[in-house]
Amino acid sequence: MYGDAVREAGMLIDAMRTLVERGASNPRGGNGSIRVGDYVWITPSGLAKHRLRLDDLVVYDMKRDVYMGLYKPSIEINAHLAIYRAREDARAVLHAHAPFSTALCDLGIEWWWKGGLTEIEYSVGSVYIADPAPPGSLELAENVRKGAEAGARVIVVPRHGVFAWGASIYEALDAILAFEDSAKYVVVKNIIEYMRALETLIVKKK
Repeated sequence: MYGDAVREAGMLIDAMRTLVERGASNPRGGNGSIRVGDYVWITPSGLAKHRLRLDDLVVYDMKRDVYMGLYKPSIEINAHLAIYRAREDARAVLHAHAPFSTALCDLGIEWWWKGGLTEIEYSVGSVYIADPAPPGSLELAENVRKGAEAGARVIVVPRHGVFAWGASIYEALDAILAFEDSAKYVVVKNIIEYMRALETLIVKKK
């Protein structure tokens, strides 16, 4: 089991690096975890997520409610634990401060992922908008839990960011990146449509 945990922890580190490199989260923002049995390996608080090493990760014992490691666990550990306790099939959780998807939801534009986009259909599935709450709070964890319990793969917290879970770290990563890429597509598409409409208006005035 330990060998499996180390291998999956390496995948978690790769996933965090990918989130930062793809612009889905800022270097010190966001967090991620994997679950192996009763243990959760989670990213530490305060460290740059694209430069993590294996011994930077914190190991949390879900049965004894204690953690081991050089650093404190992420402030959002309660939200991660809430998802694992709500979903037996969850083996990985990622949280990113994804700018495009979060901004669209903050503006109340909740229809954008319901347009039949392939990425949403195959990589994201159901989406849940959680009630906002202070970062790291038990209230936030409870709000996120409701989304996971309802079957949503992706849970958006307004003015905060996006949580995604999966049966593997790469399933969670695929969901969160597909969601953010779909948001980028919607934003760019609407900008182009606006530019075309503006161009048409200018031509008519001439």
